[in-house]
Amino acid sequence: MLSKEDIAATLFQERLSITAFLTTVTRNYHLAEDIYQDVCVKALSQEKPFESKPHLLNWIRLAGRHRAIDILRSRDGQYEGLSERVLDSLSANWNEHAQLAALDRQAYLERCMESLTENNRQILRLRYFEGRSGAEVAKLLGRKLETVYQSLARIHKTLGECIQARLILDSQS
Repeated sequence: MLSKEDIAATLFQERLSITAFLTTVTRNYHLAEDIYQDVCVKALSQEKPFESKPHLLNWIRLAGRHRAIDILRSRDGQYEGLSERVLDSLSANWNEHAQLAALDRQAYLERCMESLTENNRQILRLRYFEGRSGAEVAKLLGRKLETVYQSLARIHKTLGECIQARLILDSQS
């Protein structure tokens, strides 16, 4: 059985993978972030303990997926994203794929972060390494919240493209 500390550590460790999965469902990074935070709170407040890390990760993806679809349906009246079959397949294979590539991506991420400007690294450090909210980052940097979120979106895109390019180069050699 996982302790609350183990659950929190796992959720923190797997944050990128979980939010990536939720972004796939929602097609909206900011909404995926909000849902990630919601399901983390739910996971930590569960009465029934999680048996293992895979059990927790499967539960968090399923809970996040259902929450995302509920939110999108309440906003738009329907969910027009990926089909249930595709989402089931994604969920089933997410862990396996994520574990195989995690070490490579982490090494690539470290290298790609070196190419960012100091300002962009500061935004990432405040938001993710210090765990501050977008509003806190904006206040600390004296910027509008929207500006911080736009910067984060650009940084994510830049890092994603850099990592993808490195993966492609490695697969060709």
